[in-house]
Amino acid sequence: MNATRPIKCINAIGLYLLLTAHSLAFAQQPAKETFVPVEQASFHQLVFADEDLAILNNLYPPGGDSGFHAHYRDIFYVVVQGSKSSTQSVGKTLTAGPMIPAGTTGYGTIGTEVVHRVVNSDKSTFQIIVVELRRKNPLGQAMPSRDAAPQYTQILDNPRVRAWRLILLPGQSVPAISQGSKGVRVVVRGGLLTTIRPGVQDQILAVRPGDFSVQPLGETRALKNGGSETIELVEVDLK
Repeated sequence: MNATRPIKCINAIGLYLLLTAHSLAFAQQPAKETFVPVEQASFHQLVFADEDLAILNNLYPPGGDSGFHAHYRDIFYVVVQGSKSSTQSVGKTLTAGPMIPAGTTGYGTIGTEVVHRVVNSDKSTFQIIVVELRRKNPLGQAMPSRDAAPQYTQILDNPRVRAWRLILLPGQSVPAISQGSKGVRVVVRGGLLTTIRPGVQDQILAVRPGDFSVQPLGETRALKNGGSETIELVEVDLK
């Protein structure tokens, strides 16, 4: 696979996927109707949660239908397995969307309750890893630069998060960076990933697409691709 393919941070697709219902005010919803929160929606699996963030593995089989569900918090997402999907707001028709390729990332600002439904209208599995921000406000922490490791490409920077993409060819390594705040890593393309930390034994992991890990504040780490496949990671840090 070509490691120099264009970075995919498609705000329009993100807006389509996650905010199509944003124009719906409560007045447009049926009286007294309630909707399950996103964490309880079909094909949305809550895999990690603490006071700062929650991580959902949204895995839609062909024809998978989430049903109507509500979003209440800002989200950052990474598409791991691309597909065509359709969305529907309450009281509207189901609308087909474009092909969403693996590696697409985006951010959704949820100002009020957002209700929608997502259907995988393709013949392939559709997988998205979603990071839900549980803090009401950012902590205001200083975000260290990754200038010393130019292999990281910044793909997003807003008042809540900063995100990077890292593509490592077989045998390629990246210099150490310091984790300035709590973050999350999502694997888009997997392989044998070596993490190098000062004072401890190097750790080799066989990472797969859709794997994720929470990155602790203060960690210093370098990375190396020790396998034969190109590795692609997306890392997002909370502000």
